[in-house]
Amino acid sequence: MTQRQITLVNNSTSPTSLALLQNANEHGNVVAWLAKYAYPGTQVRFTWDDADLCFVWAGTSQLSPGVVLDVSQVVPAGANANNAIDFSYDAANRTFYLHNLRDGNRPNTMTVTADNTLPVNAVAVGIGMASKPTVVMQAQPNMNYQFTPQPTYFLAFGNITQSAVVDADTLHPQQIEFPPNVFALTATLGADNNWTVVPDILAMAQTDDE
Repeated sequence: MTQRQITLVNNSTSPTSLALLQNANEHGNVVAWLAKYAYPGTQVRFTWDDADLCFVWAGTSQLSPGVVLDVSQVVPAGANANNAIDFSYDAANRTFYLHNLRDGNRPNTMTVTADNTLPVNAVAVGIGMASKPTVVMQAQPNMNYQFTPQPTYFLAFGNITQSAVVDADTLHPQQIEFPPNVFALTATLGADNNWTVVPDILAMAQTDDE
């Protein structure tokens, strides 16, 4: 497990939401994982553990950009253990539920198995980190959904709401990487609407080895 941190600074000329996305190239619907509105000259900071994986679901109609996911269940999970789960609908009580968490048979793959109780186009299911959704798919009956929990991080800005489905292509997200032995970054959005990213050595997050 590794604690990571990023400070996002708005040095542009307008207030805007500063956001962090994951897996912008992953199949499925990309969600604004972490986002917060910031005025020029202000900053926001996000801290997380990159092993804090989970399964999630949210009741929603057809998924499309702008739909905000109100997550109803979060089940802690892993990449190689506790990485498979079943998904069902309780018609009598009108609710969905994730259950039967177990070790899957594919390493580094998180699998959701939707059974035949699900109605069509009524719910989204997916994975998340730090209890917030990162990638979801429209759940349909008798389907398996597989996700690869190898997070790649992307910066974005604009009219973005946290936990909303986004069209990553229109946001032109910028991928960032943490250099070896660096666990904190500062990313500054400039007046030209371009990002500058630098290591924040003095704000390194604690790891299990420290």
